[in-house]
Amino acid sequence: MSGSQRKPESFAKGFLKFFGLSALAGVVALALLAPTALVSGFAASAGITIFENLPDYIKPINASQSSTLYATQDGKPVEVAKFYHENRISIDYDQMSPNIRNAVVATEDPRFFEHGGVDWVSLIRATITSAATLGNGPGGSTITMQYVKNSLVEAANLAGDKEAIAAATQGGLGGIDRKLREIRLAIALEGVATKQEILAGYLNLSFFGNQINGIEAASNYYFGKKASELNIPEAALLAGMLKSPNDYKPDEEANLSRAKSRRDYVINNMYEAGFITGQQADEAKNTPIITKLTHTPSGCEGTENAAFFCDFVVWTIRNNSEFGPTPEDRENLLRRGGLEIYSTMDIDVQEAAHKASMKWAPFNDPSQIGSASVSVQVGTGRVLAIAENRIYDQTQSEELGHTSVNYATDKEYGGSSGFQTGSTYKVFTLAQWLSSGKRLGDHVDGRVKEWDASEFSARCGGIGGTWKPNNIVKEPEDLNIVQATAMSVNTAYVSMAAQLDLCDIRDTAMRFGVHRADGTELQYIPSSVLGVNEIAPLTMAAAMAGIANKGVFCTPIAIDKVIVRNTKAELRAPTSDCSVAVSPEVAAGMTYAMQRVISGGTGGASATGDGTPLAGKTGTTDSGVHTWMTGFSTQVATATWVGNVVGTKSLGGLRLNNKAANTVRHDIWRTIMKAANKKYPGSGFNPPPDDMLGTTMIAVPVVAGTDPAAAAELIKASDLNAKIIATPVTSSFPAGSVAYTKPAAGDTRARGSQIKIYVSAGGAETVPDVAGMSVINAKATLLAAGFAAVSEPQASQSQFFVKHPTIAKGKVVGTDPAAGSPADQAGAILLIISTGP
Repeated sequence: MSGSQRKPESFAKGFLKFFGLSALAGVVALALLAPTALVSGFAASAGITIFENLPDYIKPINASQSSTLYATQDGKPVEVAKFYHENRISIDYDQMSPNIRNAVVATEDPRFFEHGGVDWVSLIRATITSAATLGNGPGGSTITMQYVKNSLVEAANLAGDKEAIAAATQGGLGGIDRKLREIRLAIALEGVATKQEILAGYLNLSFFGNQINGIEAASNYYFGKKASELNIPEAALLAGMLKSPNDYKPDEEANLSRAKSRRDYVINNMYEAGFITGQQADEAKNTPIITKLTHTPSGCEGTENAAFFCDFVVWTIRNNSEFGPTPEDRENLLRRGGLEIYSTMDIDVQEAAHKASMKWAPFNDPSQIGSASVSVQVGTGRVLAIAENRIYDQTQSEELGHTSVNYATDKEYGGSSGFQTGSTYKVFTLAQWLSSGKRLGDHVDGRVKEWDASEFSARCGGIGGTWKPNNIVKEPEDLNIVQATAMSVNTAYVSMAAQLDLCDIRDTAMRFGVHRADGTELQYIPSSVLGVNEIAPLTMAAAMAGIANKGVFCTPIAIDKVIVRNTKAELRAPTSDCSVAVSPEVAAGMTYAMQRVISGGTGGASATGDGTPLAGKTGTTDSGVHTWMTGFSTQVATATWVGNVVGTKSLGGLRLNNKAANTVRHDIWRTIMKAANKKYPGSGFNPPPDDMLGTTMIAVPVVAGTDPAAAAELIKASDLNAKIIATPVTSSFPAGSVAYTKPAAGDTRARGSQIKIYVSAGGAETVPDVAGMSVINAKATLLAAGFAAVSEPQASQSQFFVKHPTIAKGKVVGTDPAAGSPADQAGAILLIISTGP
């Protein structure tokens, strides 16, 4: 290499090289003495046979190429990230500046457009000179031969074949076979490819230092421009680097003087070959080396705003057999296959999600609370955004806020093991409630109680133990399903689950694509109703999109299409599979209740205020370890999680961005949905059937005089709820029995409504009817019945003086308590007096 010292060779090694090169000179001389047509015909025939038995990698269009990931912005693709083992972008001959083509030909192979793959004159001269100098003379390889050699090395690298790499680069006696092979293949290649294709292939395959391969990537890196835009001094510099890239690369200060001398040498070659004028040559040589270094990071670390979306795309390719039979093959395709990967990412929604995550849950906050959000397009399964409040870092750095773990996805896709979803999981109980024929107007019991496993049904397996769920805020004891959803009353939803089958609830969730992030079985224990399964935000976002899509769930996808850059062939990418989870009517009923979460319920802080109809569900786990906001418009669904990555700190006692940490989920979700609503305007939701909004009215059974516990069971059997009031009331019924109910027996109430049972304390007598009697006779009758005190109203108590059409003035009209009702004999009876007709 130029700029480096050669080590002196031993005589024996030099002699072997001399002998080998002499042999090669003899072979070439024989070729020169033989009839040209015979040699070229034989070589071409032999070469083509060998060529046709090789893979396509010898053809000029094939080489290891970087792959590019695109997002969409306003309907146009936007580059997000590049993946490469060697940074290469293959381009066509016409996309290369004439300056670079001319510079390379003038310096590397002046007779390139004249010979048939081998410049015999140059090869003989180089061979004789090398033999005379014990192998230290110049090379005689043409551009075609160099391209063949580079292709063989590249193919061996792609295959990981160390023996093939050695065979393609070996010297000494083995080098004779190699050179002859290159000659045969070069002649064969010239028979099936044009000079333009060969030159383009050579420039696409050439190495330019810094993991940069190919003239387009080199032009991008060193000058910040396309290869088609290279001027004379820039082209000459890159052409000069081909001899020894690391010695001449201009991004190192120590190389600049050497690089300029080499560049000027190439410029002189261009002038002597007639490609430029003397004035152009002088101007180019007087131009200082001016670079515009443009680094192209490899992989998802190169895109801060979309790194975790990018990571999900990478894992989608790694896990999908359409991209290769093994994970290694798929990784190789990604980093060497020159793929154009068009993702489903909407760059505007993605940027909004990223900024919101970083603003409201800063990555460098000492609490290290995590956050992840996912947005999914309704009806297509296309993932629009994936954001996380971390710096994407695959170096296993322990720096604060750095990770490569994708909190939004399943463990199999580079994610965590998921997070408990809290009350967001209640929507699946709601779905099963409505699917089973129950209604939104039905009431449920919201009281706190200890539940026994025997009170639940689970057809798919046994459950056991006891459980006493609580609520975050004081709950109403008697509420309908819409109220229970809007206020996220745990105890009410447990009561609902007790009237269903836990396995049916689980199966409903699974129809919405719900699964545990760690790949284990989705739990169906009673507490699963309140969200104890660890689930990824992507899964919850897709489930929400299924509700918005009128009950049709579509599997989430992150890739729209994948095209091989050179061949324009489209590879098969994963597609979204859609299936019915619930009926459109049930989905409409779910949406109706979930709208009330945002319009006055626990999700009020998530309202966007832009007029877009929204529905959602909040979630908070025990002790506030994890918090969620999930929801949707008719066009986009978003799930936001904020919680502990490690540990069990309560978010209620922490602050993020000067706010209570358990509230920032709303800020993140609201910001994302505002951006989504602008790009994907939502419309009004379909209303549920009128019958689903109503309820079944049930008459309160007669239970007075019966045992309170038996009365409660009878009321429950009537599809009403019962509450026994602990404080006894005076009654004519025996002490300890039911005195009466409120509402009273015979009244009708909504299914599930609470009926209060009052227990008799005894000591009551039925008030006799004294209407029409004189005051004296009425008092005597009441006293005789055992009542201790009977009194007339005072003049000021006008409500106890009433007109009566038939009872004369001054006579008794009635009593308080009324005739026929039970009354405490120790209490007072007040007479009601007639004022006449």
